[in-house]
Amino acid sequence: MARHKIRAGAVARWALLIAAIAAVAFPIYWAFALATQDPVDSFGSPRFFYIPKFDSFATVWSDRGFIRATLMSLATVSLTVALCLAITVPAAYILTRRRVRAQTGLIGWLFVAYLFPDFLIAIPLYAVLQSMRLYDSAPGLALAYQGFMAPLAMWLLLAFFRGVPEELAQAATLDGCSTWATLRRIYLPLTGPGIATVAILVAINVWNEVTVALALTSSNPTLPILVASYKGYAALKWDQLAAASLLSIVPVLIFAVFAQRHIVRGLTAGMEK
Repeated sequence: MARHKIRAGAVARWALLIAAIAAVAFPIYWAFALATQDPVDSFGSPRFFYIPKFDSFATVWSDRGFIRATLMSLATVSLTVALCLAITVPAAYILTRRRVRAQTGLIGWLFVAYLFPDFLIAIPLYAVLQSMRLYDSAPGLALAYQGFMAPLAMWLLLAFFRGVPEELAQAATLDGCSTWATLRRIYLPLTGPGIATVAILVAINVWNEVTVALALTSSNPTLPILVASYKGYAALKWDQLAAASLLSIVPVLIFAVFAQRHIVRGLTAGMEK
């Protein structure tokens, strides 16, 4: 009887795993089928068995706008992650080591700020970035994204920094380390996986973000906005739209494959502490 229960449980787990893989893989396959079939033949309903053609990928890749949008997204992600960590790592360290007035209210406000809709940030920043001549630029977007990326990073980093034993920081202080030397020699090595996890999550969120980028760019769109432009007013280019969508997720997939180990290490370290 026990063996039957174990087998039933194993079958149920495998069924759930297969269903989850299918749910993730099928949209990618469907987009690939759209991109590699003649748009007249598929007309939005691709066939399962056919000879693939890769003309749409060549067309999209040869589009200067696509390359420019890819570089814009890469620059925006890099600047956003660098600026976000430069702000939140010292801030999380100070909130962990020092007694700050109204600390509970400040942390609560960070949570509320993260819950704000994106357009509430984009609307006032439009005029601000125009006056700073940062509208329609990667630095301008990087500044705008701090409004909801910094609260997310702070919440995560506080959990990692609070997991560092206080005795280690006190021992470093007794050995003559300054406040910032303690951060550099004690906290950063111990919370490295957590900081890497935060950087990865921020990068993925910014890469896929649309609302703020749509409001704060015009001639220099990010990659998600450019992909949406293949859906024109008069015609829908199914093959190019699908090809551009697949090409846009390639950097994220490659990044996720190489960063998976850091994400697991960071989340595991946070749970253990």
